[in-house]
Amino acid sequence: MKVVIDSLNWIAGLGPMCMMPIIMFVIGICLRVKLDTLIKCCITTGVGFAGVTLVINNFISEVGPSVASMVKTFGLRTDIMDVGWPARAAATWAYPMAAVVVFVVLGINVLMLVLKKTNCVMVDFWSYNHFIFSAAISYYASGSVIIGLVAGAITAIVTFKLADWTQPVVEEAFGLPGVSFPTSNSIAWAPLAFGLDKIYDHIPGLNKLHADPESIQKKFGVLGEPLMIGTVLGALFGILGGNDVGGVLKVAMFTAATMVLTPKMMQVLMEGLIPFAEAIKELLNKKFVGNNFHIGIDAALTIANPSCIAVGILMVPTTIILAAILPFNRLLPISDIAYQAMWLSAYPVAFSKGNVVRSYISCIIFTCIMLGIATALAPVHTALAVAGGYDLAGSTLISTEDAGTHLLSYILSLISGLFGK
Repeated sequence: MKVVIDSLNWIAGLGPMCMMPIIMFVIGICLRVKLDTLIKCCITTGVGFAGVTLVINNFISEVGPSVASMVKTFGLRTDIMDVGWPARAAATWAYPMAAVVVFVVLGINVLMLVLKKTNCVMVDFWSYNHFIFSAAISYYASGSVIIGLVAGAITAIVTFKLADWTQPVVEEAFGLPGVSFPTSNSIAWAPLAFGLDKIYDHIPGLNKLHADPESIQKKFGVLGEPLMIGTVLGALFGILGGNDVGGVLKVAMFTAATMVLTPKMMQVLMEGLIPFAEAIKELLNKKFVGNNFHIGIDAALTIANPSCIAVGILMVPTTIILAAILPFNRLLPISDIAYQAMWLSAYPVAFSKGNVVRSYISCIIFTCIMLGIATALAPVHTALAVAGGYDLAGSTLISTEDAGTHLLSYILSLISGLFGK
């Protein structure tokens, strides 16, 4: 088992630009995809991920200092440090039963496919860390390894079923045929996003408001283009961050670049991913007649959507304000703040057909819940990190916004606590 974990950690450590091509190549070879097609798909996907990573990392590096200044300006003081989703994921993989959870979830996925209880083929093995996280926090809540494994299994089953339900709307909203997003930190919010969108349909004014990027651009002309929206929002961040004129201009330009270049880089990624997904689907559908398989990959792909980018950027100052005013919050949101809402916005954007206003309102509600969960999970999160041998750098309690997005896992941990100890 240690070999499996070490191998997965090594592959994950290479970053998505290397990790996804490796995973795709192994799966493609196993399913006998044509070698020339497979190699081209793998390399093109890696190049796309490299482009997206460069754009987002530059955005974070430039916006990060302004965010820190905004935190200081708002006088935000908390005792739980946000260490970022990579630290959460790494600590999760260090959970002693991680390899067991991987094989349990893999077995569940195969069994559900054979029994025709799901059409989701979960190929994003890195995101299995979400199921491990669910098992780990339920273990710490109950003291029972078995209860932890059951929680991880339930998370997987619910996630695959939600992926089946949301796949058509995902395909339509993000232009990804045959693809779904069974990442539990995002898809668990889909039912709430769906319910909220139905409520918005009955609110006067809001139900008639067309606020997708195309409608905004049509109404406001050049001012409604992603380029201009990014420039204005970036300038606002720079001003709120207390930058000088040069600093404001730099933040504005990097934000505009993120709005424009991220979708273009994702187009490159799709040039590799979609032919691969289609090839896998075709092979599986020939072997299992009557099924309509879809390929499960990371919901991070949605950050290329203009509406998701816009909502994510709007949520940067909004999250800081919410963290400052919510009485139950103790998390200092910094590490994940620049892109966390882009993931949370995936299903509000999908169900609202790209409506930025509706999606923004939903993300405000989601973020309030997320901050509460992240605060509540801090003791478990800290214990998980300590058990994994990670240095807390003097912090008494740590957590992440990412941990707070694991809605289903948190609910299961509360239930687990009733049966253990």
